[in-house]
Amino acid sequence: MYSNASKSGRGRPAAGRVRGVILSPLGWQRFQTAKHQAETNETWGKHFTQEDISERTGLSLNTLIRIFKRELGVDRQSLEHLFQAFGLTLAKADFTSPVALNETSQTRWANFQQDWDTAVDASVFYGREAELTQMWQWVVSERCRVIGVLGIGGIGKSTIVVKAALQMQMEFQSVVWRSLANAPPLDELLASVLKFLMPLQGEDPVLPTTLGEKLSKLMQSLRSRRCLLMLDNAEIILHNEQVGQWRSGYEGYGELLRTIGETPHLSCLLLTSREKPREMALMEGEHTLVRSLTLSGLTPADGRAIFRQKGAFTGSEAEWQNLIHHYGGNPLALKLVAATTQDLFNSSVTELLTYLDQGIPVFADIRDLLERQFNRLPQNEQQVMFWLAICREAVSIADLQENVIDPACQKAVPNLINALLRRSLIEKMDGLFFLQPVVMEYVTEQFVQQVCAEFETAQINFLRTHTLIRVQAKDYVREIQARLIVQPVMEQLLSRFGSVAAIATQARQLLTQQGKKPGYVAGNLINLLVQLQVDLRGSDFSDLVVQQADLRQVDLAGVNFQNANLAKSVFSETLSLAMSIDLSPDGQAIAVGDSSGRIYLWNIATTQLFATFAGHTGWVWSVAFSPDGKMLASSSTDGSVRLWDVQNGRCLQVLTEHTDCVWSVSFSPDGQQLASSSEDKTVRLWNLEGQCLHVLQGHIQSVYAVHFAPDQPTLASSSHDTTIRIWDVRDGNCLSVLQGHTSGVQSVQYSPDGQLLASGSRDGSIRLWSLHRSHDRPSKPNFINASVKLLRGHTDWVWDLAFSPNGCWLASASRDGTLRLWSVQDEQAIHVLDSHMHDVHGLVISADGQWLISAGQDHTVRLWDLQSGQNLKTLRGYTGGIQSLSLSADGQRLASSGQNETIHLWQLQLDDNLASLHRYKTFSSPTRWISSLTNLSFSPDGQTLASSRHDDSIAMWHIQTGQLDQWSAHSAAIWTVLFSPDGKILASSSEDSTIQLWDVQTHHCLQVLRGHESGLRAIAFDPRGQWLASGSYDITIRLWEVQTGACLRILQGHTNAVFTVAFAPSGQQLASGSHDQTIRVWDVQTGVCLQTLRGHTGAVWTLAISPDGQTLASGSNDQTIRLWDLQTGHCLHSLGEHTSWVKSVIFSSDSQILFSGSDDRTIKLWDVQTGRCISTLTVERLYEGMKIQGATGLTVAQRSTLKDLGAIEH
Repeated sequence: MYSNASKSGRGRPAAGRVRGVILSPLGWQRFQTAKHQAETNETWGKHFTQEDISERTGLSLNTLIRIFKRELGVDRQSLEHLFQAFGLTLAKADFTSPVALNETSQTRWANFQQDWDTAVDASVFYGREAELTQMWQWVVSERCRVIGVLGIGGIGKSTIVVKAALQMQMEFQSVVWRSLANAPPLDELLASVLKFLMPLQGEDPVLPTTLGEKLSKLMQSLRSRRCLLMLDNAEIILHNEQVGQWRSGYEGYGELLRTIGETPHLSCLLLTSREKPREMALMEGEHTLVRSLTLSGLTPADGRAIFRQKGAFTGSEAEWQNLIHHYGGNPLALKLVAATTQDLFNSSVTELLTYLDQGIPVFADIRDLLERQFNRLPQNEQQVMFWLAICREAVSIADLQENVIDPACQKAVPNLINALLRRSLIEKMDGLFFLQPVVMEYVTEQFVQQVCAEFETAQINFLRTHTLIRVQAKDYVREIQARLIVQPVMEQLLSRFGSVAAIATQARQLLTQQGKKPGYVAGNLINLLVQLQVDLRGSDFSDLVVQQADLRQVDLAGVNFQNANLAKSVFSETLSLAMSIDLSPDGQAIAVGDSSGRIYLWNIATTQLFATFAGHTGWVWSVAFSPDGKMLASSSTDGSVRLWDVQNGRCLQVLTEHTDCVWSVSFSPDGQQLASSSEDKTVRLWNLEGQCLHVLQGHIQSVYAVHFAPDQPTLASSSHDTTIRIWDVRDGNCLSVLQGHTSGVQSVQYSPDGQLLASGSRDGSIRLWSLHRSHDRPSKPNFINASVKLLRGHTDWVWDLAFSPNGCWLASASRDGTLRLWSVQDEQAIHVLDSHMHDVHGLVISADGQWLISAGQDHTVRLWDLQSGQNLKTLRGYTGGIQSLSLSADGQRLASSGQNETIHLWQLQLDDNLASLHRYKTFSSPTRWISSLTNLSFSPDGQTLASSRHDDSIAMWHIQTGQLDQWSAHSAAIWTVLFSPDGKILASSSEDSTIQLWDVQTHHCLQVLRGHESGLRAIAFDPRGQWLASGSYDITIRLWEVQTGACLRILQGHTNAVFTVAFAPSGQQLASGSHDQTIRVWDVQTGVCLQTLRGHTGAVWTLAISPDGQTLASGSNDQTIRLWDLQTGHCLHSLGEHTSWVKSVIFSSDSQILFSGSDDRTIKLWDVQTGRCISTLTVERLYEGMKIQGATGLTVAQRSTLKDLGAIEH
């Protein structure tokens, strides 16, 4: 039954009615400003109570409550009375309807995202209502694009921007705060902002490669989504002497300001700075959308409120005004003075002013006050301040105590922290302590000056008690320390001493004086010498306390560390290609298997190696901890599975029933069974005594991965046959076959609740399968042809997968060199982590979901923050193997390259008809620790040497001068560079599936050859330079016309990746070597395969054809070289003296000698006719002859690693 009231609408509940108006955000700001002004004028800043306002306006308390809550409407006349009482006239923009405001808020908040990063806390805020109203007007009403908030240090720029942003945030779809206090390069800043913004727009978060592309992408984001972007502390990257100009290397920030200020978009940039950047000065004006707001000091009433926050103070009104005026109303200055007044003047403003009247100059700048405050501090409090400046981020008391070396000071840290808090010199948040940016900048400068003075005068103090770099710090923190501490120290020392040689002489004298004194002096000085690229070989550092020295990738041949204390210093690891990784159940350790057959165990917190397991004779493709963490299982290309005792490193079992490579191992949830999968197409189930319980057969090709379900007696396996099979582990029956991938399935992983199964494939996709649960055992497998979700984004094979503990995220590792973090629900990539330079083979996620750890083919293990996507720590391996050889056209010089970005040039000599090599020149890149050189190519005139790098750039060395030219080329790692026969073109091949042709003189890209569907390792010019051959992971070879870039022919026949190609001198034949262990010889004109040469038992990495066209040489990861008769295909010799992969072979110009380079660090010269090894050169290891007898602070595993890299104990 419906009443008339219901039909007319008059009977609706009161809660649903909309009546009256409320103050709009602008009206609210106007009212607050006027109220504050009245309070300042009438009550010295004391806030009006609601009763005061009721009496002033004539409005009831209930009405005022409705107005102030801004949720329920009032009549317009009430708002007019309120405004009139404070000298305002109500305008139309000052009010709105409750529904309109509520709907607007809900709509905007539905899509709202924020990233406040290191923004300051603005919960305690004083005054500034007029400035806040002005900012609201510019940002919300006028839609300004750029607003600069300017003022001296400590005036409150950061705080007011945060306060304004919090008030305006529902006017935006996203809010982003970034600090410039650590002087991030523009490229780094843009990457950080884009990583946040791109996923919000549903974009795949793959960052553009160039700076220009990143800036364009940012503008695209600012146009498509209303974003409030805040950049704090711009003065850090402005020039100290040239007002408004950017520091060298930071000029791009000017382009950023110009672009945002002059280009139409929906967003707003708020920039804080102590001075106005030149670009802003040129753009701003009343009729532009660029403005600046210069902050002055607080009013006496607001300044006095800061003192109230600290406690009770005494003083007359006139004295308060004098005090606030003396310090210019600077909030930070007043905060510091309040603490001083309490400590020294009994909270009496009168006593403080008496002291100030004795000649202390009027406050001009916060730095003046900081200097006075800092100089008053006891030395132990200065020590803590310096440590906070070094740490660069908020730290705990325990962290500080760990770094302080003086026992008394170490115990006193909690008291020292409390003292500094009382002085208002440090900040506290969530139990962590840090410095405000203006204080951080000042203290850092003081530390740099102190260190330089101590270095110059040899009066050591803080150089002993503090480190310039904390080697155990997060990677990005170490980079900041290098940029803002070490670099300024180097610049000042160069200015004072005049040369690197003079600095090195002084450093060595200081080291001699140190002896066994405890402290950081030796570590600091050695780090400084390393950064200055001083040759340390042969140095005597015996008996020194060498703490916090970063000696990774540093050539320390012949260095004497006898009886030295090396605690907390870091050295290179022997990690080869990192193929597999697992995390211990307690989250304390990681196990990593590599291509040398070893397994390494590191402590995650300290990154200290504590165990190495050796036993496998092939690549370790899989490692897995047992659920109780007491055992570790491993599998290898040697066909075995091994079980290890984690505690003592003893091998408990060797399981050898597989007949080929074992790709994967997995423990059952109860730890009682182990599953393994193999190239032999089977899955085996074992008990822990090594007994094979079941052989699961059904896959028709290699089985790459196995994983037990967490809550069912089932096992998933994935295969090269493109399927996934679900097995009942009780009887070995196949329950289901999942079909959908179009290429081999490399990985499978159950979600923690067992409801989903993720699979990663060589087709580049990830599929999520919902598994049907049934207690019935089917008589035959159930075929499932559709996955629940399909995740696309990787551009190459997906090697590994891992779910987060809550199952909400899925991480993937790929051959494309990236890791992706996916939202399982949204099917979107949240992060793309791209620091690896090659295949990422394995990954794990910590039990608390905070970290991701990855293992890659670039010899690194990386620790990532899952929330931010930041690379926190990197373990970097070094093997010293020979990667590439190149012979000059005159046949007199051989170049070799390897890790550490070092190139050796060797002179070929013939004595009594015996060939030998003598090293005569070495080139090293300033960034040698970042990458490794993968390939070398001499120019035809022998004057230039080109090299490819893993970091997507090309390097070109001028032989006579040693000058290095380098430029960014591809969007992924570069495998090969090669000069054309006329020397005018340089060709490069890359993991990005392209070949690029470069003008050698200008470095201009002439052609980009596209067509391959996967990365390219191999390219070769024909002798006339008209054609180019390329071999790829896509199993094909392509022939290209150099002039036009056209693909002339595709050669197919190999069954796995093609790693190497070589033209015969006639240009009519082409040889190719593959991972399928074969060599094919092709007719170039017809594309017909003339011969298939078999004999190698491993991948064929390198080929060379002799200049006389008679002999083909091949090098393989089976550690052998084979010489073949090119015409007949007959194997002439098998050369087996190398003890590791053969990476490069090349013939002498007379075809009589073959040079070979191997991962065993040797270059061998062979007589082609007899197959006899003529000569062997061993390249020095990184720590060759480094003496560590009596050295302390090393674990057994670390000592063993150093020996593997050349160190000696006798």
